[in-house]
Amino acid sequence: MTAEIVIMNKEAVALAADSAVSLVTGPAENPQKIFTSANKIFGLSRNHTVAFMIYNNAAFLGIPWEPLITRFGDSLGPAPLPALADYADRFLGFLKSEQELITADIEKQYFTSLIYSYYQSFRQIFQQNSLEIIRVQGVISEDQIGDIVAEKINEIYTQITSAESVTGIDQSRLKELSTSYDEITTRVISEVLEQLPIPDRARAQLKEIPFLFFGKFAGPLDPVSQNFSGIVIAGFGGKEIFPSLVTYTIEGRLSGALKYKEIENKKITLETGAYVIPFAQRDMVDIFMSGLDPRLTDALVESLSEIFQEYPQAIVDSIETMNDDEKSSLKAQFQPQSEELVTRISTYIDNYRASNTGPIINVVISLPKTELAAMAESLVNLTSLKRKVSLQAETVGGPVDVAVISKRDGFVWIKKKHYFKEELNLRMVQRT
Repeated sequence: MTAEIVIMNKEAVALAADSAVSLVTGPAENPQKIFTSANKIFGLSRNHTVAFMIYNNAAFLGIPWEPLITRFGDSLGPAPLPALADYADRFLGFLKSEQELITADIEKQYFTSLIYSYYQSFRQIFQQNSLEIIRVQGVISEDQIGDIVAEKINEIYTQITSAESVTGIDQSRLKELSTSYDEITTRVISEVLEQLPIPDRARAQLKEIPFLFFGKFAGPLDPVSQNFSGIVIAGFGGKEIFPSLVTYTIEGRLSGALKYKEIENKKITLETGAYVIPFAQRDMVDIFMSGLDPRLTDALVESLSEIFQEYPQAIVDSIETMNDDEKSSLKAQFQPQSEELVTRISTYIDNYRASNTGPIINVVISLPKTELAAMAESLVNLTSLKRKVSLQAETVGGPVDVAVISKRDGFVWIKKKHYFKEELNLRMVQRT
């Protein structure tokens, strides 16, 4: 995990990122090892006033992002692109078409590891349901196991098909992928699910599910949905006078089909003069900006909604002089009033947040480059301090790298850690 932030106004963009990276082989909340020397901010060449920042997964198909971003920068040539959106589009095109770093073998390895994760998670579901029947009945038949497998596979299949589709990956593309990787799918099903009785229809769905997962955003239903890389692209296009930012989550690539989703697209304009945008572990920044912990407000609104739904009903049910029809009628009258109260409370909370956030944004609009950088670093350090004094793993920490991008000066490091001694590597220092 990590804590990163981008602060933009009409003059510049400040980026700050901590240096912690977690080695995770089990649940993400329990990392096995944390290193505090990772680089997460990458500038392009001097001709391009654009920077990349990464969070969550530090690699793409097992390849670290740094060489990929470097190769992309080299492919641009000396002339700047007109707009930041052009850099974002070119980067997505690069990830789809790059063949030297991202080979067919690497794609196959990625897909193999992917479907192992899927089928192993399905096997656990089948085992849990089978064990429940054994606990109740003391025994389970092969037909019952087959029924469990068919039911759960169909349930997952149905839920995935109704999920949001990935841009550029339609049904015909999924069919092509299914044909291309059929041998791997068949082999892994045999290895992971072994002698489980799988009805023919369920087996066909089982072979299709990994490709549906790849072509859909299935959320918590997808066992590997949290293995994405967050990519932040910020700066100026050659013809832009104000900075902008676009962010994506990118999960993987199969046969040139890229699974990604645009998350943020922000532009500084004459009307919108500043943004403060946190990434990854953002709780402390949200509290600093709005004065409220979003988790508290969500829990408050949810609990009040339940109270306003249940309390009037309890009062009506306690009136002994009313019959059931009268009680039902009165409850129906209370329903819109309860919903209105929850809406009003949500509005009050939103107004309170805005009353805190607005003045800060108004100050950020006028901050010079030095102060932008200082604010970005402080907000990352705030999250780092919270993790340090809590009982949670210190998944935010280490030196904070800070960079500023402006139209005149381009990409400038304000703070940057080195893995080498500067006095022994003067040429390296001059390059960075």
